Amino acid sequence: MEKFVITIARQHGSGGRLIGECLAKKMGIAYYDKELISLTAKKTGFATDFVKEVEEKQTSSFLYSIYAAATVPSVYEQARNAQFAVIRELADKGPCVIVGRAADSILRGNPNCVRVFIHAPMEERIRRARDDYREPMDNPEKDITKKDKSRAAFYNTYSEYPWGDIRNYDMALNSSIGIERSADIIYEYVKARFGL
Repeated sequence: MEKFVITIARQHGSGGRLIGECLAKKMGIAYYDKELISLTAKKTGFATDFVKEVEEKQTSSFLYSIYAAATVPSVYEQARNAQFAVIRELADKGPCVIVGRAADSILRGNPNCVRVFIHAPMEERIRRARDDYREPMDNPEKDITKKDKSRAAFYNTYSEYPWGDIRNYDMALNSSIGIERSADIIYEYVKARFGL
C-alpha cells in the first residue's frame, strides 16, 4: 500500500477524532492523535505533561510572544518542532491518519497527503460534546467557540491560510451525516485518489 497520510482538522465537537479512528480501522492503517504527545515526549526527553501543556498553550498571546522572543528557541518551540518532526516521520512511514496538530500544514509539501476538515452545525457539536465526550459545559456554545479559537490560534501560527479556510484542504465534510458515513466518504476519496 502507498505511503499516504490523511490529516483531519476539525471543529470542536464535530466528531473529527471519532471519524479518524473509524477511518483508520476501516482502512487497516495507523491512527495518531493523543499518541503524538507521548511520541514527542520520547523524542525530546520532555515530560509528557509538559508536551501536553505546550499543545494547549495559545501561541498568539502577548505574554507568550515576549517569552518566545527572550529564549531562542524557547523550550515551547523546541517541543513543537519535535512534534512536527514526529508528524513528518509518521507520514514518511505511512499509511496513517493524523488528527489535529496542524498536520495538514506541516505536511504541505507531501504529495501523498489528503487534507480533510470536519465541521458540523453548532447544535450537533454541543450534543456530541455532551454525549460522546462527556464534557461539562456551563455555556455550551461559548465553551465550544473558545476551543475552536484556541485551535485556530495554534494553527494560524504555522499555516499559510487561516484555520478552516477551504484552500488548506482537499475536502471539507459536514459530519452531521454520522461518524461512519463520514469515514466512508473520506475512504472513497482516498481510494479514488490513490487508485486503491
